[in-house]
Amino acid sequence: MINFTGIKCPVCGKAFTDEDDIVVCPACGAPYHRECYQEKGKCIFDDLHEKGKEWAPPPPPKPPVTAEVKDTECLFCGGLNARSAKLCAHCGAPLPIMGEREVKSPPPFTGTGPAAGRQQAPGQQAYGTGAPQGRYYGQVPFVFDPMGGVSPADTLDMGVSYGDASKLVRQNTSYYMPTFRYMKQTGRNKFNFSAFLFSGAWMLYRKQYKYGIVVTALMFLLYLLYLASSIFVATPALLEVMKQAGIDVSAGLSLTNEQILVISQFIAQEPSLYLELCLPMICLLLMLALMIFIGVRGNKMYMRHCIVTVRKVKSADLAAEPNMTLDQKGGVNTSVAVCMFVCYFLLVNVVPLLL
Repeated sequence: MINFTGIKCPVCGKAFTDEDDIVVCPACGAPYHRECYQEKGKCIFDDLHEKGKEWAPPPPPKPPVTAEVKDTECLFCGGLNARSAKLCAHCGAPLPIMGEREVKSPPPFTGTGPAAGRQQAPGQQAYGTGAPQGRYYGQVPFVFDPMGGVSPADTLDMGVSYGDASKLVRQNTSYYMPTFRYMKQTGRNKFNFSAFLFSGAWMLYRKQYKYGIVVTALMFLLYLLYLASSIFVATPALLEVMKQAGIDVSAGLSLTNEQILVISQFIAQEPSLYLELCLPMICLLLMLALMIFIGVRGNKMYMRHCIVTVRKVKSADLAAEPNMTLDQKGGVNTSVAVCMFVCYFLLVNVVPLLL
């Protein structure tokens, strides 16, 4: 027999107790207070009677869903995670097993990152000094930290966190976030080899369009000057000096030491010839100087670009400017990189033939 205690009467809505006088419908088995059943004069579940089904007690109420407590601190970045988490939601590092999260008198953390000064578990090396040796969920042999050891919540500049900047950078954040932190803390630049090698193309690839167009145009003009000065200035000047020195130009430009000495004497008499011969080299040196400048200043310019862009996105009205989001403004422009490669190929292989 069903125990109806705690079940509500379908008429009055009051829960049955052990002292209540309960009657049951002979057709479907629904319980009522005797007074409620007499008041209605019949069972109110006509639909069950028509379908030949029996009444069933309602299922017990489900317990309320509560948010999981986040009290597990990551030993790498210091972020708080849920108790059931196996990997840190902030940096991806494996979290210690529940029974090993509370340790007695652990040695101090000796790293240089944001978790410096925190305690570390026994047997766990400081972040950045070697592979983790404590017990972790999944026994992960290698941990990739997309932030490079930088906490996303730390402030890069007023109103801009490293997490905001990483959303804008997106590709290769493990390099740029520690670089931004180093430059912010020390005030020094950090050389960027990609910016040095590709200069304007790198800036366009990183969506620094204003400076990228200027640098690319300068490199393009200097290269054209190099080609033009080599073909129309330096080579004719050298051939003229060879004629004056009595050297057979039909034999090519392969010169002996004696011939080079004679040419040097002619050039010493006319310093303007020396400038004409060195003009292509001057253009190449100017290109190299520009590449070095971008390599030295590139990271700082990119950091400033990220800070300014994040501020613009945060202050923009998304209803009026739906494209002003970090997803739209961030990342890299791969199509520009492909276009620059094609232009470089044409510049090096086709333009000299036209000149």
